[in-house]
Amino acid sequence: MYTFSRERKNINPKEFLAYLISIFFFVAGVLFYIWPYIYLLDINYEFERLMKEKSKLIQSNKLLKVELASLKSLDRVEEVAHTQLGLVFPLEGQIIIVKAD
Repeated sequence: MYTFSRERKNINPKEFLAYLISIFFFVAGVLFYIWPYIYLLDINYEFERLMKEKSKLIQSNKLLKVELASLKSLDRVEEVAHTQLGLVFPLEGQIIIVKAD
């Protein structure tokens, strides 16, 4: 059977530290370079989410305005007064007009 015999290199600690520091600064530089782009991408996603939420809120506001208008309609108020409150229109003799001075 054939085996590979390798000599083991002795690594100089100073050289290893220099390589390690170089790699660290290279990775830090790359991260420092791409960080604004990542941050901008995150801001764009947040902007899109807020625009969708704004659209939903505008639609909800329109629906609420329609509902408010229907609740304020005089026909509905008159119907509630008759059916739920039991109110009736006054007769001619029951109306008294008061003149302001």
